[in-house]
Amino acid sequence: MLAKLVFIDTSAWIEYLKKTAHPITKKIELALFLNTAATCQLVLAELIQGARSEKETALIIDLASVAKVLKESESTWQQAGFLANKLRKQGKTLSLIDCYLAILAKENKAVILTLDKHFSIIAEFL
Repeated sequence: MLAKLVFIDTSAWIEYLKKTAHPITKKIELALFLNTAATCQLVLAELIQGARSEKETALIIDLASVAKVLKESESTWQQAGFLANKLRKQGKTLSLIDCYLAILAKENKAVILTLDKHFSIIAEFL
């Protein structure tokens, strides 16, 4: 049986890139070793936005060569909008970007590795 694709969110990548002792770092290392790590262009852009040096930027750009870069479908953004709308109607106003990442992961049958607590709320509505 093939290992499940692991979509690594920005918050998780930050711990990994900082080489912290957080348990999520070991999970990322395992996903990279098993070749099941995934990211997307939006996550890479968020990481680049927070980069403090050219060296950090180069390291972030290099992630695309060690992790699968997920592609969106024609309806990913629309589905993210529907999800955000559904959440809002339930009194939960969450980031459209988080909804997009959740839909992208779902479309690609990936589990999300994150420290962002919003994803546990989103999961209830997927």
